[in-house]
Amino acid sequence: MKLMIMSDSHGELKLAEKAILKHLDEIEMVIHLGDYSMDAQRLQGMYPQLKFEYIYGNSDFMIDDVLPEKILTIENKQILMTHGHKYSVNMGYDKIHAKAKETGIDLFLFGHTHIAEYKKCWRYIILNPGSISASRGNKPESYAIVEILGKKIDVKILTIS
Repeated sequence: MKLMIMSDSHGELKLAEKAILKHLDEIEMVIHLGDYSMDAQRLQGMYPQLKFEYIYGNSDFMIDDVLPEKILTIENKQILMTHGHKYSVNMGYDKIHAKAKETGIDLFLFGHTHIAEYKKCWRYIILNPGSISASRGNKPESYAIVEILGKKIDVKILTIS
């Protein structure tokens, strides 16, 4: 199964739409990691053929039915999705590593920093797709494509061009 992972759209959908259209024939699901979860809801309305999963971030306000964190099971892989601010990701990844080991997940997804990063760790992967609308650190806007095939998880971080 192929997933598109994005975060931190902040109300700007133009680049998110461009990324989805580029991969529309190959992806089955879009995961939005917050800031703004309403953007994921709008995209879901635009692309009803895709499944959407999303959580809220630190810039999402007055949300009744959106969770701050979810664990998904896809192709027998456990995927934890969170925005990252509650794990203090700007200060390091100690809390992420502790949660990953505690829960036994295979893939830990987060955003918040607006900077893409992919690391293979002990028995799990951590992935920040960067920001789909407002990247930081002189990096281009980005998202990720994750493919789960049997026991293997392939990750590609892609930039909007």
